[in-house]
Amino acid sequence: MKNYDVIIIGGGINGLTTACYLQKSGLSVGVFEARGQCGAHCDTIELGRPGFLFNTHATWLVPAMSPPMADLELEKFNLELLGTDVLFAMPHADGTNTVQALDPGITMASVARHSEKDAALLGRIMEFGMMHMQEALEINGQMQYSRPTMALAERIAKLNDGLCKHLGLPIDGDDVMRMTGFELLELVYESEKVRLVPGTLGEYTGQWPLNRRVAPTVLGLCGMNPMAVHTAKGGSHALNHALVRCFVKHGGDIWTTCPVSKILVENGRAVGIKLSEDALMPGEEIRAKNIVSNLTLTPTFTKLLGEEVIGPDWMRRIKYFNYDDPQLLGMYYAMKDAPVFKSAEYDPAIQRCWVGYFGPDSIDDVRNAQAQVMSGIMPTQTMGGWFNPTLADPSQAPDGYHVVSTWITVPPAPRRWGNKTLNGWGSWREGFGEALADTMDDLYEKMAPGFKDLIIERHINTPMDQENSNPSAVRGNMIGGSAIPEQAGENRPLPGVCVNGASRSFVPNLYLSNSIHPFGATHLASGYIAACEIAEDLGIRNQSWWISQPFEWFMGNLGNIPVNQGVADKWKV
Repeated sequence: MKNYDVIIIGGGINGLTTACYLQKSGLSVGVFEARGQCGAHCDTIELGRPGFLFNTHATWLVPAMSPPMADLELEKFNLELLGTDVLFAMPHADGTNTVQALDPGITMASVARHSEKDAALLGRIMEFGMMHMQEALEINGQMQYSRPTMALAERIAKLNDGLCKHLGLPIDGDDVMRMTGFELLELVYESEKVRLVPGTLGEYTGQWPLNRRVAPTVLGLCGMNPMAVHTAKGGSHALNHALVRCFVKHGGDIWTTCPVSKILVENGRAVGIKLSEDALMPGEEIRAKNIVSNLTLTPTFTKLLGEEVIGPDWMRRIKYFNYDDPQLLGMYYAMKDAPVFKSAEYDPAIQRCWVGYFGPDSIDDVRNAQAQVMSGIMPTQTMGGWFNPTLADPSQAPDGYHVVSTWITVPPAPRRWGNKTLNGWGSWREGFGEALADTMDDLYEKMAPGFKDLIIERHINTPMDQENSNPSAVRGNMIGGSAIPEQAGENRPLPGVCVNGASRSFVPNLYLSNSIHPFGATHLASGYIAACEIAEDLGIRNQSWWISQPFEWFMGNLGNIPVNQGVADKWKV
């Protein structure tokens, strides 16, 4: 068995991103993956009837904002992004809706129907954005694709200070840095139907508006700008396939069915890995100059290193790393046709949208639900997100059919639901997921009458299912550990775990590409940051092809990404 310059433990999309950059830079890189294929949490599979493809975790994809899109030439490796011209939609119980679109005029008109005052304020946000577009893009790029610093925080506060003054808000940039997202929303917009758009989009990002320090993100969402949100032709796994093709094209090695049991440490430095006894090569030891763990924090340090390496204090601290919010219960439907929202009579643009949210009537509803979930209580008011990816990519279902998925934010170990006492984590073995899914079916039927009649079959995916599929996703956590304030930004994953950067661990030669800033997602930021820091340490960062900036590909291709390929002709403009 040969040795490598770099070994990547785990073939998830961020680990693969790191692997691609380093292999393309001329290093020898080996990826060791426990499963039979790479890309855990970016799966597209047939759960039942042939031809119906379900994205069982990552569903909306955001690599369009990332440097890897251009640096790694992911289009060349068959990643074809697709979307709809309406980016996000909220149907309301009274038969109205609110939409956010690629065309700012459509967004503005939707907001104006609820509040002329809010539309005027949105116009001022857009005006400020145009005046400061370059600065905003640079800041947002650094927020995602570089280590968090106080200098960047000051820059964010300064930009937000200018925006608050431009809008006439009674707060400054420093106030925004300290606020919750909900506090901010109440100051910015007057209409609950308008507030709910940025308020629920925050839940999509994994950064709950209930938390402090999230207000800068929510303020950015208040601008309702075009977003880099897409599906991919053939489903989310196409992103994984593109990364694998890129890596192999440049000479990288992928070893599947090769779970790692131990990171080898000599003289305090990581020097290699040992495969488990049930691996393809049982007990094999492989050496490398640098090791990258794409497992999440707790299994990396408590299982692959252990107390004998990290000591009892670190063992305890890492043991209590929080994975509990957010978690999702996913529902997946094979459909005879695309659902039609009753609010299409109010504004048919909603039928050209593949991503949305429904259930709450106010941000208080969302705030209360999030507070309950964080307390281990399942809210009795059903709310959550919905996807209809076949409106963007009809290839994800047989001709004439559709797939739909929905999700509900849940406590991973629910203790109560209304007056019913639950059995915590064990509730998922006792049918709780099916009962919750029924409430989502009822909500969808309320918003889109006839929805239930269109269902051919339904499948669910609980947090327990997610953990069983990918044990590194403790409690089924979808982003490598909760992005709560004490585990976000400069604190991520925990203060002291990473030193002199965002990915360099306190164990020399061991880097992390999971659980680090910003968090695991299809923006590929964690993998990109790890690649940058390793390349800097090895003196190979200066590559002629490694030059793309965040959002550069998206801004250059905004008008070229196909939209509405699965939308019925009657709904097209």
